[in-house]
Amino acid sequence: MKKLTIFFLSLILLFTALACASGSTAATNRGTISVAYDNALTGDLLGYFQANQNVIVTGTELTNETDFEALTAPVALLKDAAVIEKLTALGWTEADTWTDAQKETNAGMFGFTVLVAPNLTDANRSALKLLTNWLVGEGSYERTISTMSGSCSCKRVETNVIMNSDAPMLYQSGMFDGLKN
Repeated sequence: MKKLTIFFLSLILLFTALACASGSTAATNRGTISVAYDNALTGDLLGYFQANQNVIVTGTELTNETDFEALTAPVALLKDAAVIEKLTALGWTEADTWTDAQKETNAGMFGFTVLVAPNLTDANRSALKLLTNWLVGEGSYERTISTMSGSCSCKRVETNVIMNSDAPMLYQSGMFDGLKN
């Protein structure tokens, strides 16, 4: 009888916890982007961009074995002049999302060349703007963080926070010295 009572109490607690948790809403991302890059450290930097700016990033590292004509990523974040030359020969062009001040800031920090594929979509262009803004420290947005508290009341607390670009801090941290000009 004791085991049966404990079993039913456990089930009640489990269902209560599930009911409390089921009221949570999943955060939506701000966009998705696929980025090709020629330096492995750039892939790590893109992970920080994804976490900081809530953009889903799929990265493709370009190597000597890469078939550039079959490349599906619509955006390339590059350092190597030879790779830049190969892609521009295939019709890729420099991104037009930079302002003059952003170009100057980029040149003083990581100095990336951002190329876009000839078939860039509007959704990719929007995500690209988020990336270029973040790279120069201008990316920010307001995000609502929802937390649950209380064991029985399932109290939801929502807090609005401003997420600012952490790229300048990453640049100064020394973690990405291999990408500096």
